[in-house]
Amino acid sequence: MTPRDIATENEPPQRLTNPMDWQPIDRFILLGFLVLLSPGLFTPSLLAALEYAPEYLNRTIAERMLVFWATHFLLLSGFIACAFWRRKTQSDWPLFENFIIGSYTVVILISSYMTGSHFTEGLLLLFLGVNITSVLANVRKIRAMYWLVAVSLILLAVNDFTGFFEHAPLLERSVYREDGSPAPIWLFIEVQTAVVLSALIYLCLIAVQRWVERESLYKEMSTTDGLTRLTNRRCFIQRGEQEIERMQRLPHSPETNLACIMLDLDHFKSINDTWGHHAGDAALVAAAEIMMANARKYDEVARYGGEEFAVLLPGADMDLAETVAERLRKRIAEETIDVDGQTIQFTASFGIASFPSHGLNDVNDLLKAADAALYEAKTSGRNRVVRAKADASEPGLHPA
Repeated sequence: MTPRDIATENEPPQRLTNPMDWQPIDRFILLGFLVLLSPGLFTPSLLAALEYAPEYLNRTIAERMLVFWATHFLLLSGFIACAFWRRKTQSDWPLFENFIIGSYTVVILISSYMTGSHFTEGLLLLFLGVNITSVLANVRKIRAMYWLVAVSLILLAVNDFTGFFEHAPLLERSVYREDGSPAPIWLFIEVQTAVVLSALIYLCLIAVQRWVERESLYKEMSTTDGLTRLTNRRCFIQRGEQEIERMQRLPHSPETNLACIMLDLDHFKSINDTWGHHAGDAALVAAAEIMMANARKYDEVARYGGEEFAVLLPGADMDLAETVAERLRKRIAEETIDVDGQTIQFTASFGIASFPSHGLNDVNDLLKAADAALYEAKTSGRNRVVRAKADASEPGLHPA
């Protein structure tokens, strides 16, 4: 969604969306307005200092600074105006992005050097600017500019000790009095600087918030099945590997057993063909809810693929796994779902296996054994629980 989508002629205004969701040119416009805060606020501050405290300033340099800031303000304003016109037909404008990044860096570096504040406000402004633009602009360009800034700050620091260039040439004398208190005009300038920093800090915060939200979303998407909200197959296998590695480090005891239940909804294709795929989805969700409601907090319940599910039960042997599977089988068989006014019932077949067992060396062997038992449950009549044999064979294709 872009800013022009925020309100339409026939719809009420919507809340402003996060800038990270905007198209590039809209993000650049926002960056442009933020960068305008520097010349837009510092120029009145310098004019006020020339008017009310001229003894503190080098007038010649102050006038040059005013011309420099005014030129930057006009150029950037022109870019922003053009961007508003171009955004109707274009979603990106790299030249505008380059100008924003480059001009912001130059203005802050020069202004910081002229006032001698490059270790305080100047450094903080650059730090915040790098963080914001790295979110809203091209990261490669920001990386290049960051190294330029780092080198510039080192050169400024060296100059403070060598005195090769005059320190803070804009100032004729220190803005601090003999008693250590600052001149009133300096307090005014500090307030102006705080306004700029507040705007940048706010955007940094919402950018970081979106980073956190997206990281959480990506993590969830990589580990969770979108329909049932259960663990997905990849994450389930990783958990199984971790459990077996943990078991192999400990002395054998009942707590070092690991059971696996594989289950498959019976005649699932018929549900889809008869009532539609939305009915099949409802059956999958209902089965997932039953399994989660009956799982221990340290069990792992996953959608293994299609209409097939899997459950890992740490610390459970074959007998306990059979008890759990039988309870799940009954609950699923008793469940009904309403689809388009129709009441639908379905059943599931179960295969169980446990580790350690003869012939099982890792989580893949455990899953194959449970899958082979599930295949036997499907071929021997469905809606039943079958235990894996000691020499569990490779799984076959499951009947529907």
